[in-house]
Amino acid sequence: MKFQDTVLSGLGRRYYTSANQVLRGSEADRKLDIFLTSVDVTLSNSEHDWSSVLVIGEHKQNPGEDRSTKTLIQLAGYAREVFGSQPDRRFVPGFTICGSMMRLWVFDRSGAYNSENFDIHKEPERFVKAIAGYALMTDAELGLNTFIKRDGNGKYILARNVKISLEDKPIASTKAIVCRGTTCYRGRRSDSTEWQYVVKFAWPSDKRQREGELLKLAKERGVTGIAVWFNHEQITIDGDPDTISHFRRDMKFGTPRKLSSKASWVDGSAESSRAYSKTSLRGRSGSGATHLMGLGLGASSATTSSSAQKRKRDERLDGDIRLKKSKSDGSHANGTNVRFKEGELDAIGAHSIQETVVDSLADCRNEWQRNNVDSIQEAGADSLTDCGSETYGNRVHYCLVTSPAGRPLHEYQSVRELLEALRHALRGHRSLLEDGKILHRDVSENNIIITELPAEGAPKGRLIDLDLAKELDSMPSGARHRTRTMQFMAIESFFYVFIWMCIRHGYEGTGRQNVNKVMRSKTNILRGWYTGTYTEIANTKQGHVVKNRFENVIAKFSPKFENLKPLARELRSALFPIRDGDIFRGTFHDNDIMYDGMIDAFSRAIDRLIINQQR
Repeated sequence: MKFQDTVLSGLGRRYYTSANQVLRGSEADRKLDIFLTSVDVTLSNSEHDWSSVLVIGEHKQNPGEDRSTKTLIQLAGYAREVFGSQPDRRFVPGFTICGSMMRLWVFDRSGAYNSENFDIHKEPERFVKAIAGYALMTDAELGLNTFIKRDGNGKYILARNVKISLEDKPIASTKAIVCRGTTCYRGRRSDSTEWQYVVKFAWPSDKRQREGELLKLAKERGVTGIAVWFNHEQITIDGDPDTISHFRRDMKFGTPRKLSSKASWVDGSAESSRAYSKTSLRGRSGSGATHLMGLGLGASSATTSSSAQKRKRDERLDGDIRLKKSKSDGSHANGTNVRFKEGELDAIGAHSIQETVVDSLADCRNEWQRNNVDSIQEAGADSLTDCGSETYGNRVHYCLVTSPAGRPLHEYQSVRELLEALRHALRGHRSLLEDGKILHRDVSENNIIITELPAEGAPKGRLIDLDLAKELDSMPSGARHRTRTMQFMAIESFFYVFIWMCIRHGYEGTGRQNVNKVMRSKTNILRGWYTGTYTEIANTKQGHVVKNRFENVIAKFSPKFENLKPLARELRSALFPIRDGDIFRGTFHDNDIMYDGMIDAFSRAIDRLIINQQR
């Protein structure tokens, strides 16, 4: 207490313990042993909230738990809560104190890395520097997103010299640690009341072509029916590039190697590395595993900051209590790097710290990328999936502004609106491919929006999210193949999105009791669409379009979509016609056959709805 009242006095920050109280906003009722927060945070019923936590800390009595995977997972669970409650957060610093052994940590979008441990009893000055150092850091050094500005009216950014105000809460965000960290806000010009923009923050791999570049290219080529580019830029913080490689500069990491799951995640020797494997407690049925790659680092082989910065830190902690804030590079680690491999799952309690693939219609994409299906994988290895060749995946923080804003597909207000949105998004996919020479590669329920109050003649639905899109060097040759190329499998995805929507949604207002129970029983038939390997998922989907099995699938349509079964049959016939007594699964010579067939089927169904409404 004296330490905080003297050394930390006047800094505006203070350490607290949640004791036996759960912090507000916790998904898993987690209690945080020690945390740093601002002293001027408004508390509700004297309870602290995860949204104001700056630094996370875990205390254990047993010094042997310093190297325990359980300790790491527990701290990662706290980091996940911070990322979830603070979707703008760039990284989360933390520490563990096990017995008298202290270790400093940082969690960023490529995983976790840590310092060497030290004994706080033998090196008390080092302990004081660490604890006081956190309190002295600027907001940027603590991982807050200072690219987003604040004034009396709330949050805003500047894009092409235009002030765009952001809505207080994001319309989309993720709670995972190792992921693109996508967070989207609705935005509007300061002189307007209309939320006309979507402002997207994300951490894509440095190996991928930027989504903003593709959207700008699509706009220049006259593509319609997709999100419209306004601006994109790589984020800089205090003049420095906001990238994982910049966070981890001046550090050396060894080559990862896998050890027994019984081994601790960190080794006592300086140059060794550890990996811990744990079977997933959720997600793919028994098929997922996560490897926590510990990358060994000698105590002398990396520096927390430059020597000049270290002297500045020391000067602020020496002598009397004349403490001032100054910049540092934000690097807190010189020990072990722990990477959570993208595309695999890990459980933290009941929750994953890895990006969980929730897109039921496109969650095979990671495996597809690894297997290089149809040779449209990027030429260079993706640093986020080629785990054996790089010590960590470098990600780049960027901001993208598009228009218009819209609603998620599942927030349709009528059956007609849903069908019109799907039809226009399909037209957008066609325009993107044919006019823009860009393949989307990630068609899903989550990547189609319903446009709010579209202008006369404007699309009522749009295709969004070109994170995984690829510019084509040339159009397909048109040769027939017995295995469908990826662009045609992407067209099929609209069919699967439609089937998914008709089974997964449409129970509202039916008056049925135990709606969730009814819905679960019906959606069980779709389980094979998002669990298993890429090949298994593809086989399941194709097996479901066989006539007899397809009738079993559409029999699960929810009450609101019962009358769309004829449309489902028309779409199936357009994509998988019967030829020579067998279902055709090959590639059409002309892609217009599939596009026209599906668009016309949607149009006829919409016309039938209009006629029925007029009766």
